[in-house]
Amino acid sequence: MEKINVKQFENGYGKTEGDKREFALCGFYGIMRTKHDSGSYDKGSDIELDGVNISVKASGATLMSGGKCIGCNTFEGIWRRYYKRTHSNTWAYVTVDFVAYVMNKKEFSKFIHTFGYLNRESSQNGGHKKIKLLKESQKMIDWLDARAA
Repeated sequence: MEKINVKQFENGYGKTEGDKREFALCGFYGIMRTKHDSGSYDKGSDIELDGVNISVKASGATLMSGGKCIGCNTFEGIWRRYYKRTHSNTWAYVTVDFVAYVMNKKEFSKFIHTFGYLNRESSQNGGHKKIKLLKESQKMIDWLDARAA
């Protein structure tokens, strides 16, 4: 796992805190983005660089929308579907302090199994089960730091 410091854009691009962290990591890689693309996890990644396809996550992020989890009712069932179908081959968790932890699939699996939990979308969005990350905590940062090179 690699640990890198990224800079928040001064103009605060992004509607959500997750967008701000994604755009900051894009900037680190030389990509200027001001709008979230909302692509499907199995068709694209948040950042694509010469075969490195990065999915960016932040505090409280959802692994994939509940609509993509239909037919899966357990944490492991949802995880297996994601793991098998994801377009990404690299993941980055960006902290509230704009520190990015860049992970491979095995590291990300351990991260999700440690800090992910089974949740449901709102009834307006179908009420489907999904995996969501816990809100960022010192325990999470300590876990990431202990594994970072």
